[in-house]
This record gives sequence, C-alpha cells and structure tokens, in this order.
Amino acid sequence: MAPALIPNAVPWPAGWVICLLLLAGCASAPLDRTELMPAPAVFEAGAIDPFAQVLPEGRQLESEILFATDRDPATAGDVERHYASRRGYLVRLGRAEITHGDGRLTWQQARRLSLQAERRTPYRLQVNAVEELGVLPGSISPFTDPALLSSDEETAAAEFAAAINAKLARSVSRDITVYVHGFKVPFENPLLVATELWHFMGYDGVMIPYSWPSTPRLLAYFSDVETTALSAHYLRQFITFLRDHTDAERIHVLGYSAGTRLVIEAVSMLAMEGGTAARNSRLGEIILVGSDYDTGLFAAAISNGILDVSERLTVYLSDIDGALRFANRVFGRKRLGQIMNEDMPAHVRSLLLQLDDLVLIDVTDAERADARSGHSYFRDSPWVSSDILATLAYGLGPAQRGLARRRPGLPIWSYPEDFIERLRVRLGTVSGRADHPIHSR
Repeated sequence: MAPALIPNAVPWPAGWVICLLLLAGCASAPLDRTELMPAPAVFEAGAIDPFAQVLPEGRQLESEILFATDRDPATAGDVERHYASRRGYLVRLGRAEITHGDGRLTWQQARRLSLQAERRTPYRLQVNAVEELGVLPGSISPFTDPALLSSDEETAAAEFAAAINAKLARSVSRDITVYVHGFKVPFENPLLVATELWHFMGYDGVMIPYSWPSTPRLLAYFSDVETTALSAHYLRQFITFLRDHTDAERIHVLGYSAGTRLVIEAVSMLAMEGGTAARNSRLGEIILVGSDYDTGLFAAAISNGILDVSERLTVYLSDIDGALRFANRVFGRKRLGQIMNEDMPAHVRSLLLQLDDLVLIDVTDAERADARSGHSYFRDSPWVSSDILATLAYGLGPAQRGLARRRPGLPIWSYPEDFIERLRVRLGTVSGRADHPIHSR
C-alpha cells in the first residue's frame, strides 16, 4: 500500500520508520532473557499473597514450563538456538527450563524480591534447556513431509497431556491459560512472559505459551500479519487437543497485539464447528490486549458465534497505544484495541450494553499504561496486570473487580482512582475460600 493512499499518512521514509519503531513494544531483548515484570499493585503491602496456597513441601520455584509452537526447529545456519522464525507447518509440543535470578534464589528470596514495588536487585528470567516431546497428531496433514514425523506422535501427545494433568492435580485451580504473543519476538519471548504471569498466579493451574513464527525484525510486520492466519489454524487444533485430552475444567486464552488475530480467528473456527464440540469447548476467559485486529472483522467474528463458545471475552482498549496508531495508518481502519467512544453508533452502544459476555476496558488512565509507547501495558502497568490476573484467578466480572463505567450509556469500563483499594477489598472477601488460588493473609 502506498503511503499516499493512507489517510493522514506520514511521508515515507521518516514517518514510517518512526511508526515501525513504536512496534518495538512487542519485542524483548536479549532474546532468551528478560527482567521480571513489575509486581501487580494488588499484591503491594502484603494484603493479598499470591503464594499463600502453596504448601510448605511445595515451596520451590517452578523451573519447568510446557509450550506449543508451530515454528520450524532451528538448524545449524540459524541464529536462533531452539526454533526459527519460519513456519513449521506442524504443532510441536515440549517443555523448557527457566532460570530465576542467578539460579540460586530460594523460595523466600524470590517471593520477597518479586513482590517489591521498586526492586533494588534485578529479578531476571532466562530460558535454558528446551526439550521437544513431539508433534501434535492433529496438526499433521496430507501435505506434511513424512520425513518430519516419527512413529510415536501419539505417545508424545499423551506425555504432554500427562504433564498438564500432573500440574493440575497439585493445583487448587483446574484451569489452563494459553498465552499468545505479539509481533516481532523470537521463540523464547512467550515462554518468559508466560512464566512471569504464572509466577504471580502462584504457579496455580497451568500456563502454556503458544509460540507462533513471528520474526524479530521491524520490517517483518506485514509477513507476520499474514502468518497469523495460518497459525490460527494450528492454535485451534491445540485448543481442541487441550479440550479433548486433558483434565482442565476451563481453558483461558490471553492474546497480545498481533497474537489476538490468532486468538479471534481460532475461536471463530471453533464456534463455526457448531454442535456439541462448540458448546463444550471448555473455553473460559478470552482476553485480548492491545489488539491489532480490524473492528469490522471482529464484528463478523461475533456474528459467527465467538461469544457463544466462551464464558466471557474481554477487550482492553487504549487511547495512547502508539503501535496501534501505526497499524491504523497502515490499514486505514481503526484497530480493535483502540478507544471506541464518540464515533460509536447509537445502535452499537445499545447492543454492547446488552452483552454481559463482552467486556470493553479502557486502560488509558491506568498507572504506567503509557510506558514503552503505551503498547505493553498488560505487563508494564501494575493496575492492568492486577486486573488480568484477578480475572484469570477468580472469574470476577468488571464491576466485581472494582471497575466503573466510564460514563452512563457508554459500554466501556475504566479504572477509578481507588481501583486497587477496591480490588483488594474484593479479593480479600473471596480469597479465603478454598476454591480460589490467591489467599489474603
């Protein structure tokens, strides 16, 4: 698309380069390590303890995380260590070892350091050993090269499911959360992000990163966007596998940035299957953060029944997301993760106000929502991370979590100034129950 055809476009090349740089918010550097995200604000002051449910004999850092990917395994000519940024045309299942800090952190040291609002000592996470168990049988097609397959794919899938079930068996929660990353990141990034989210959930339930073949290059945005359509097909197969072969009570999906494309299209495919399979999807919370998705296509997904196969779908919106402003310029259409208010037709407002299973949340005024171009607020904002983790752990609606309507007649929720205090009170009320993973002290 020529820049001249884009409404209000910035002249090439300077304007486009600046816009592309904004998308760096989806990336992490260096490739295989990261600093632990800021502690969710709801855990400050020790009123709510995400680790309280962990029995004394189980108080050790979780070093193993399971993963699924449709990336191609790295070869000798690749810069990547484990999986490349190429399409693999199969879903591969495996597990990875994650090192916390320098590898010598005790449980109590890690707990204390990770919950600090301002850390004086860095808390690093790093991907070390990666083991592939095998290929997901459901992802094999007539076009698959037989040389890529082994004779024990069913065994590998069974081992992966058994590993999930073992983690569920020792958890209070029987839920799985699948994290789907954004543009411009390598294989390791979603493993690290999923680990830190799981850490602040007290390692309860199971967190599984789904790593699709995005490319760690700024100018790969357009090819990555095309790749999401194929990866959505594989994500649907993976969700179906979790539904049919694990003991999960619910399967939550958290999508970020370009990864929300996969999530929306995969869940749409599940909805269009119809029948018992669609009704019994076991999908719980579907959460879309910084969504780089066309609003018209999202409306079509709703028409296809995307709300019928999950308990609730939450879309986080921002008026200060620089990366989505770039995407808006490129495609000439508003993105799903941008604010919808004055330009929302009256009939759309009326419809959205009636949909309890579709929640729109404005994060613009949340603490530190403007960090790093305003696109990575689900990790950078202690308010937003508190809200997301509370949703996954408790299944509470926005009003129950302390959010308020931005104004009467508008189907958008926002964070009041006392949001964290409200959330603490609510979690303090429900967290003492034995069926919830986060407990008050």
